[in-house]
Amino acid sequence: MASVEIPMPDDWHVHLRDDDMLAAVVEHTARWFRYGMVMPNLRPPVQTTAQADAYRRRILNRVPAALSHFQPQMTLFVSHDLDLDDLGRGIEAGIVRAVKFYPPGATTNSDQAKGDLGEFDELFGRLVEWNTQLLVHAESTRSDVDLFDREAAFLDDHLAAVCARHPKLGVTLEHVSTAAGVEFVRSNPNVVASITPHHLSRERADLLAFGMKPDLYCKPVLNTAADRDALVEAAVSGDGQFFLGTDSAPHPTTAKYGPNVAAGVFNAPYGLEVVAEVFHQQEALEELGKFVSLNGAAVYGVPPSVDQLRLTRREAQDTIPERLRTSSGEEVVFFGVEEARLWHIEAVA
Repeated sequence: MASVEIPMPDDWHVHLRDDDMLAAVVEHTARWFRYGMVMPNLRPPVQTTAQADAYRRRILNRVPAALSHFQPQMTLFVSHDLDLDDLGRGIEAGIVRAVKFYPPGATTNSDQAKGDLGEFDELFGRLVEWNTQLLVHAESTRSDVDLFDREAAFLDDHLAAVCARHPKLGVTLEHVSTAAGVEFVRSNPNVVASITPHHLSRERADLLAFGMKPDLYCKPVLNTAADRDALVEAAVSGDGQFFLGTDSAPHPTTAKYGPNVAAGVFNAPYGLEVVAEVFHQQEALEELGKFVSLNGAAVYGVPPSVDQLRLTRREAQDTIPERLRTSSGEEVVFFGVEEARLWHIEAVA
């Protein structure tokens, strides 16, 4: 029976939404994660320190008392409306951890984004001064770029030039999804990458081979088996440039099962089990703690958690929860149920 003990993990990329959806989902991230890097793409977006602080308080008010170890890390939404003086005050006060750039129209609520990545040199210079990370959704929205080539196109057309002009700028390539993305990270020492449970464990045949699976549709899209294999190799290698960011993104079934499928995978309940199974299959469980607990903490300048978790592989369990219901009656489907049946997680006293 396989078993491993790790410091309590951190989730360096998570969507917690707001209102009744926030109330329904936050406990699933708070259960096994110490920190959660909370994305700012609400409607309207989180663009000021005051908005970030208010959102943080709403999150904490929804965290069950038994899970009070969880601390949300707040980000601001990059656009030309961003006030750099306000951002600096937010960073100094410890309210703002990072900023997030979305290509306009790339994903959920990114239609609110304004400007090309190359238009924010003043911001990037200030981020270097403040030793603050730029988080990037790297996906081209050009109409002539194939859906499965959008990450590589964005890296070539936009991020490469920014990294060349700002070699001291810390950049996180969020939810890297391709071998090209892995190679870009390894070729740029100032760039790191988060990897999601769904990109580690699934590829585009799972999404499309037997009919479109709405619950696996996300942005960036699941790519080829070769791309997935490159992500797995990076994750299990122990390389400090790669770490866990779940990109857990809840959407109700009313938004997932319709003519316009919302992009997002809700993996917060079982994402850790999914990653453990990937590492187990690679005979690399001894590297799991680096990927989920140590590498990201080093990037964001925090010590590893002193609390420990034990993950144990077991006989498959028949019945575990597969979805939740919000107070308004919406349902959200869990990702990773198959893997979760195989793993038991417990806190180590």
